[in-house]
Formats: sequence, C-alpha cells, structure tokens
Amino acid sequence: MQVKELLELTTWIDKHIKAPDVAKKVHALHQVLEQNKNARNNQQQQPFEDQKNKLIKTIEAIDTASLTNEQERMLTRMGILDNIGPSGVAKVEDILFRNSLDVTTASNKIKEIFDQVSSATNTSDQLKSSLSPLVEGKDEDSDSPDSSDVLMSVRFQNEVSLSNVTDFKRLGSSWWEIGRGIAMAHDCAPEDVRIVGAQKGSIVVELAVIAAIATTTSTIILAALKVAERVLSIRKQVEELKGLKLSNKKLEAELEKEADKEKKEGLERIAKEVADALNINQNGDGEKYKVLEKSVKNLVDFVEKGGEVDFFSQGEDSDSEEHDKLKSNFSEIKKLEKRVLQLERAQS
Repeated sequence: MQVKELLELTTWIDKHIKAPDVAKKVHALHQVLEQNKNARNNQQQQPFEDQKNKLIKTIEAIDTASLTNEQERMLTRMGILDNIGPSGVAKVEDILFRNSLDVTTASNKIKEIFDQVSSATNTSDQLKSSLSPLVEGKDEDSDSPDSSDVLMSVRFQNEVSLSNVTDFKRLGSSWWEIGRGIAMAHDCAPEDVRIVGAQKGSIVVELAVIAAIATTTSTIILAALKVAERVLSIRKQVEELKGLKLSNKKLEAELEKEADKEKKEGLERIAKEVADALNINQNGDGEKYKVLEKSVKNLVDFVEKGGEVDFFSQGEDSDSEEHDKLKSNFSEIKKLEKRVLQLERAQS
C-alpha cells in the first residue's frame, strides 16, 4: 500500500469512525449490559433499545465503497471492517437477539467490539502522526507517479498467481498486451504504463497511468463483472433445476448454452462499447481496434480467474471529470464483486 493511500485511510477513519463517535456508542450499550449483568435478583433489568438503535443507525450508514481493496484489507487487520456497515449491524443483532446469548456473554462480546474499535482508532492516530510529515516533506523523484496519475495495483492471485518464471513470462506478456491496447486507444505508448512499485505476499505490481487509461481499465472490468453476474445467474438457474430433480435435461442444456452465449457475446460487446466510447472505428482504426480487443480479452480473463485490479487516485487533480468517472466505476465494481462472489459461493 502506498503511503498516501494509508494516510487517506486514517482521514477516512477520522470522518467515518471517530466523528460519529462509534466507540462511544458501543461503550454506552456495553454499560447498560454491564448494569444488567451485575443486577441483583430483585433489581429490574435496564432497557437498552435506545443505545442499540443509536449504534446501529451510526454503523449502518458507514459505507466503504470509496476505499480501495487494500484499504479495506487494512481495516480488517485493524479490527474495524466487520464492525461497521451491514456486517456490523448483523453482528450486533446476533449478539443481542438472534443467538439467544445470556447477558454476560452479550456484554463481553459488545466489550470486544469496543476494544477493537478503540484500538483501531488509536492505531490510526499513531499512523497519521507518523505518516503526515513523511508525505508533506517527501521529495519527489523521477520514478514517482505524478499527482495527476492514478495508481493501479495489479494483484496476481488464485488462478493467475505468479509461482515461477513461466507464469511470470506468460502473465507479463498478457499485461503488456493489456497495457498496450488501452494505451494505444488513448494515443499513448505502452511505456506510458509505468511500474512504480511491487509488494510481496500475493504478488502486487503497482502501475502509474494517466486517469484516462485507468478509467478505461475500470470500465472494462465493470462491464466484465456485469457479464459474469448474468452468466452466473443463468447457471444458478441450472443448479436450481437440478435441485428440483425435474429431469428436464433439455431445459438445462438450453440454459447452459445461453450462459456460454452470454459470455461470448458479452466479451465482444465490451470491446465494441469501449471502442465506440473512445471513437475508435473498427474499419478506419483497424490496428488500434485489434490491439484493444486483445487487451479487453486478456483483462477480462485475468479478472475471471481471480486477479484483482485496484485504483488509487493521486492528490491534486482528483476532482476532475475523469477521476469522478473512475471513482464511480470503482464503487460499482466493488458492489458487483460482492454479488458475483455470493453467486459463485452459492454454486460451489
């Protein structure tokens, strides 16, 4: 993760976790549960509906769609992500109602949430204090991305992981074609897609590109996920038919054929829509269209096999129309990724 990306996350925590007093509201609920836990037999239990409602209303409104995948993973490591948004609401409701926990256990579990949120905000404060001087005083060198650049983090994982030099050659060639096709579509050269960093673990390569290239890349990924959602929805119907044991093999075969057709036509449709948006004529710009089509195919294949592309906008020009489109695409990509993952799990 880039230093600026991490620093932006601390600002997000200030706004969405600290400002609405999430920790304070968790603590208020815990205090009532503690009173009830310690109440004697003849003492009346205190209601906690008000504290519960205030907490749920606050965490339900917290949306992580503006964060990169790396920032979300950091929230997980810090112990925040599972305690906010829909998952946080479900967690609180499970503790208080659904799992029929005794008051002592419920109080202890709410205390765990308080400790996690408090620890995370303290860690965020320490990071912000340490990182701010580094970012503000950093001397930019020639290899650093410009402030108008967008960083694309390409994560090689699952079926597109890098295990050996053969994988490196194959996937490196694939990404050269992806970069070349999209760059040419914007009258740029493959060299304009610059490698500015790398991380270990699941291999991550950080690319610096102009906003237009990043936006086109995100548009292709978004369209690919929409196709994947439709294909998986059709195949889900096939599985449901099998589950009903209606022995309608003809309908199952037709649905499978429809899924394959949707995937094939979807890929062709993506390339055409991107070309139309960039005013690339299939006949007049034959070479440009050809490399774009190959770029689309390779990028869709990379995402389908579990690869991940993350986007992070750099400072000053992040309010431009191009950056706004990128942010909108990325937010929609994250929502679609979750829906596609649910469909994939339903069929596994």
